[in-house]
Amino acid sequence: VSIQAQIIALLKRLCREHGTAVMLVTHDMGVIAETADRVAVMYAGRVAESGPVRDVVKNARHPYTSGLMGSIPALGGEQGKLTQIEGSMPRLTEIPPGCAFNPRCPHAGERCTVERPELLPAGRSFAACWLYDARGVGPKLRQPEAAHG
Repeated sequence: VSIQAQIIALLKRLCREHGTAVMLVTHDMGVIAETADRVAVMYAGRVAESGPVRDVVKNARHPYTSGLMGSIPALGGEQGKLTQIEGSMPRLTEIPPGCAFNPRCPHAGERCTVERPELLPAGRSFAACWLYDARGVGPKLRQPEAAHG
């Protein structure tokens, strides 16, 4: 961890001194929060959401990003139940038609299963989700299944 902190500090210093940018590819949200100005969240090889780090972390727009942020335990304070994203990642050779996240998405509608969304404006971020289609033709939300008892 101390070597990681030194490398991050060096990267930040070099960027400042040379007016350059660095692209980091990581699953470590701590590194992202510490180093990045902007973030792109990927799912099944495509960008699902991109925007300023604070906006994406605090106000995720894509359902995958929202689930991802909800699965990170908070340090200190009250520990609530972590979010679990149902299902599993598709194999890259078996990506479903439409939005790749649609089989796992709690908001998926019929359009999500047949048409893949590009990045659409969603607040200060962009999300590849039909929920943000400005034409108002987003998905009809799935109704929760009735409880069996």
